[in-house]
Amino acid sequence: MWRVTYYSRESIRKSITMIKGGRKIFSLKRIIGVITLISLLFFSDFIAGDKAIVCVCKGNMTMPVFSENVRSQETDNCSFCLFPPIRYSPFQIDVNNGNYVSPFAQQNIPSVCFRHWLGTDKLGRDVAAGIVHGAGISLGIGLFATFLSLLLGVPLGISLGYYQDNTIRWNVIQYFVFIVSVFFVLFYISFLISSTSLVILTFACLIFMLILYLLIRSIGKWNMTKYNVPFDLFGFRILEWRKSIPALFLLLALLSLFSKPSVYNVIIIIALLSWADIARLIRAETLTIKNHLFVQSAITMAFSHVYIIVHHIFPMLTGSLIVIAMYIMAWAVLMEVNFSFLGLSLPVKTVTREKVMEEYRN
Repeated sequence: MWRVTYYSRESIRKSITMIKGGRKIFSLKRIIGVITLISLLFFSDFIAGDKAIVCVCKGNMTMPVFSENVRSQETDNCSFCLFPPIRYSPFQIDVNNGNYVSPFAQQNIPSVCFRHWLGTDKLGRDVAAGIVHGAGISLGIGLFATFLSLLLGVPLGISLGYYQDNTIRWNVIQYFVFIVSVFFVLFYISFLISSTSLVILTFACLIFMLILYLLIRSIGKWNMTKYNVPFDLFGFRILEWRKSIPALFLLLALLSLFSKPSVYNVIIIIALLSWADIARLIRAETLTIKNHLFVQSAITMAFSHVYIIVHHIFPMLTGSLIVIAMYIMAWAVLMEVNFSFLGLSLPVKTVTREKVMEEYRN
C-alpha cells in the first residue's frame, strides 16, 4: 500500500520530464535550412514570379503579388516597385529565348534583371522559376502527407501498444455492431471509390468511425457479460498484411482508381502507403514505455486510460516521432518524384522539379 501512496501525481509528472542534457538544439545551419524550406513552401511567388511584390503608385502602396490579374507590365507607371529575384513565372514563355538557351549564352533580354539564370526549356520557360515552384509543391506534398500518415499511424500504434489484448472488453452486441459496420463500410467504399473524391470519402469514413465509436461505447454500458477484445492481435495482423504487399503494386492499384489527377490524391496515397510503418514503430515504443514504473503506478492509481496516454506515454514518444516524421517526409518527397517523373496522378499544369528534368531528358 505504501508503494501506491508514494507515487503521487507530482512524482509521476516529474519522472517523465525530458531534460536535454546540454545538447545544442538550435544551430545556424538548421535555422537557415528551416527558413529555406519555409520560403520555398509558402513564398515561392516572392522568389520567382512575373508580378511585383510591393509597388508605390500615386502615394498608395499595393502588393500585386497577391493579385491574380496584375502583371509586371501594368506597374510601369509606379514610382517604386520591388520585384522577385527571378522575374518569370513557371508558365511564362519567353519567345525571344526559346529552344534551350544556356544560362551562359547571350540572351535577348532588355536588362540583366530579366536574365534566365538557369536557362530556358524548349518553349522558353524559365528553368529556375520551375525549380523554385516545383520545390514548393514537392515540399508541400511531403509535409501534408507526413502529417496525414502521422494522424493515421500514431493513434493506432499507441492504441495497439497500450490496450493490447486484455484491456478492452466488449459484450456480444458490441461485437455484432462492429462486424456489421465494417462489412457495411467496405461494401460501399468498393462502389464509391471510383466515382467519389478521395478527400470527401476520407472525411465520410472519419465521421462514420466517430459515430461507430459513440454507438459501441453506449452499448458497452448495458449489463451483459463482456469478453476481452484481441485488439493488438488483429491490429498487428492488419499491419503485417499491409507490409506483405509491395508498395509499388499497391501504388499502381490505388492510382488506377482515380479518374482525375489531383495533388490531394497524391497526398492521400502517400499517407496510405506509409501509415503502417509509423504504427509498427509507435506500437513497439509504447510497449516499452508501458512497462516503465511510472506508467504502471499511474494504472495502479486508477488514472483514466486517456489521461495516461496523453500525459505520460505521448510525451515520451515525441523524440521518436520527430525522427520518424523526418524520414517519412523524405520518403514522401521521393514518392512524389516518382509520380511526377512517371507522369502519374499529378495535373498537367502542376509544376514540379521532375517535370523540368523530364523536359531536358526528352
